[in-house]
Amino acid sequence: MSHALLVMLLVQGQYNRSRVDDANAASQCLYWHDSTNIVFHQSELGNPENSGDTEFVSVGKAFTTWQSQMAICGSLTLQEGARTTSRKVGYEDKGGDNLNIVVFRQTSCTKVVAASDACFKDSTCGNTHDCWEHSGNAIAITTTTYNSDTGRIFDSDIELNTPNFIFTTVDAPPCVPPTSQLCIATDIQNTVTHEAGHLLGLAHIGVDTSVMSPKANPAEVSKRTLDTGTAQFVCDVYPKGKPSKACIINPVKDTLGPETTGCRSLPGFSISLIALVLLRRRRGV
Repeated sequence: MSHALLVMLLVQGQYNRSRVDDANAASQCLYWHDSTNIVFHQSELGNPENSGDTEFVSVGKAFTTWQSQMAICGSLTLQEGARTTSRKVGYEDKGGDNLNIVVFRQTSCTKVVAASDACFKDSTCGNTHDCWEHSGNAIAITTTTYNSDTGRIFDSDIELNTPNFIFTTVDAPPCVPPTSQLCIATDIQNTVTHEAGHLLGLAHIGVDTSVMSPKANPAEVSKRTLDTGTAQFVCDVYPKGKPSKACIINPVKDTLGPETTGCRSLPGFSISLIALVLLRRRRGV
């Protein structure tokens, strides 16, 4: 086997798991501990820029890509639930009604919220005003709530940055200005397949051919398909017929403590936000 081929195979087999402390490779990984059925719900508002409910179909296809791999070697079931009126991300309700949602934010918080509003400091503008509160360069953000001792995931929600990107659902051709819904600008299926990887516990990796590469090129659709390394993550971490795999065996009790003031203040819990970045902003915004 040639050296070049060996390097290529090694690269294809790579993936990075999200951790409680991503700067510490010895810290606990984030994962769905005892869940066999993960239900996600799309916001019923969808994305008004897309016609004919195509955005709902594209989001569904992204999760189906992961479910197809789970059927091969994994133990989880990714299931689409009923569309929801909820627009709030984060762990909302420890009583059992909490939802993993996919939402297209339609406006930037900086345009609809006064600069003096305390929500900017508290990072609550998105939920309070139903707006995009993150970096304008981020195509989408996945917010995951997890136990900071055990790494157990309790909730994961996906937001898409509609104020700064034109989301499309067609297969061809790539957009050449002017951009429209009739060509590929920022592909929804490409984007959500990546974000669903974060939902399952994957971190970014510096491999351009990986679904979990932190950057997306204009008109990119390659992330619609799982690469070898990303697919192997499913087999390794959620093996069929076996318990999900932690990085560290941790005896700490893995339950939700008393709630104080919202999802960002749950004792023993942390929030992780991970962005997919495109190096081209939406024109005129």
